[in-house]
Amino acid sequence: MVAFCGLLYLVNKALGFPVRYTSLFNWQKPESATMFMSYDFPGVFITFLSIKLLIAYPYFALLESSRWQGTLGKQAMRIKVTDMDGNKISFARATARYFFKIISSIELMLGYLISFSDQQQTIHDVLARVLVVRKEIVFSRFHAMPRVSSRLMFTVPLLSQKSNGEGWIGYECIWCGYRGKEGHAECPSCGRRGYAPAGVVKGMLIMAGLIFTLIGGVLAYVTFWVVSERLVDDRLVREGTPWAVILIISVACISCLIAGISSIIGKKWLLRLMLWVGMGPGR
Repeated sequence: MVAFCGLLYLVNKALGFPVRYTSLFNWQKPESATMFMSYDFPGVFITFLSIKLLIAYPYFALLESSRWQGTLGKQAMRIKVTDMDGNKISFARATARYFFKIISSIELMLGYLISFSDQQQTIHDVLARVLVVRKEIVFSRFHAMPRVSSRLMFTVPLLSQKSNGEGWIGYECIWCGYRGKEGHAECPSCGRRGYAPAGVVKGMLIMAGLIFTLIGGVLAYVTFWVVSERLVDDRLVREGTPWAVILIISVACISCLIAGISSIIGKKWLLRLMLWVGMGPGR
């Protein structure tokens, strides 16, 4: 990523900076690759998006849906990606798994670190209904994984304890709230994808709530800093950050705080919005 951005900067510099990117704050001519990474957000974003869509996406989706059932790294680690019955996944499902990683990533990568089922699935694995298992394993639905539980109802590495097999968590629909004892690809009530173990739902609510509350706190600090700088600019009669940009940051701050706190107390509208972005509005 850094190498591609550096190359883009060198090409732009060699041509005399014909591409002038915009910035939320005052634009500065990038005199180095570091300044390019710091100030030219649109250029960096376009480069990042191009790499993700043109290189990373085909690499993951094609290899995970191939007969090898995994990327080169997975093959080296002797693990593979399967559906819930141990079969090779389709390209469409591999595509879904790749883009569902957005949900795991926006949780400050916690979606990769926390397992949400007895099969040690991440969030994107649960949503795509796939498993990552050892190549040599004789497949069963629980593939010899220990049942684990925690006080948060989802598996936290190093903190979870083995379950005694008692109790039932069940399944819950994120969209309509329907509860049932058996898992399905879609909710038996509303027919939408998002019918997951209750522990998964609770874990995602807690994670989303904490992350968005943290983001809201950071934006509150940024708002205070930008407003202070703008007041100084006004006193010195010089151009500063536009008030429209300050308003946008303030609205984002308040929205994140409201979303985070509501998710922590159990409201699902933030989680539904995140899934709608990741999965689309279809049923």
